[in-house]
Amino acid sequence: MFDRLAECPFCALVSEGRSPVWDYLFRADRADEIILRSASFLVILDTAPLAEGHLLIITKAHISSLAGLSKPERAELDSVKHDAESLLGEAYGPISFFEHGAEKFAKHAGACIDHAHLHLVPGDFDILPYVARDYPDVESFPSYERVLEAFAGRPYLLFSRKSDQVYGVHAPACATQYLRRLVAQATGFRTMWSWRDCVRWADALSVRDQLLNARMKLGR
Repeated sequence: MFDRLAECPFCALVSEGRSPVWDYLFRADRADEIILRSASFLVILDTAPLAEGHLLIITKAHISSLAGLSKPERAELDSVKHDAESLLGEAYGPISFFEHGAEKFAKHAGACIDHAHLHLVPGDFDILPYVARDYPDVESFPSYERVLEAFAGRPYLLFSRKSDQVYGVHAPACATQYLRRLVAQATGFRTMWSWRDCVRWADALSVRDQLLNARMKLGR
């Protein structure tokens, strides 16, 4: 299964309807991880959830970051994010968001998959003090659109606890899955921040149960 991930798992999901990881976890289940669809985006269950209900908004096109979207695509993203936030919030309560935004492919600002995706994690996690310790130039923005405009063409970190205040910072050097690690610490999931480890230890971590519960709660 991990050999198949040498190719982009999100592109496989877009073209085949299921990601390699979902196919590995649920070989006998004909359902998939897709929760919502739009012309340019899919909202999917993260197959290495940091909390039950962890979602990703992924682009159908293979681009390196959400900052690379056109203005019409950003408007569509805002609508999709609103719908996903409403669905997730009704089922799980407060939500935190983050993205590792790549400058270009193979320069990933901490993203382990070079395909644009925004994380939506149930819970209200304040990771700002930890990011600011490592990146003192972190800035506050009034909207996602403004932060994407500010960092277009540059590697960045983006995160938020609420939709009206977004933080971003230029991140030319960043450890892989940096924000996943901070959110994992905030959720108490300290030792399993790596998505590959979450998949490897899926049974011990009850990952399959979390995914099935989330799919049911989110109406799939």
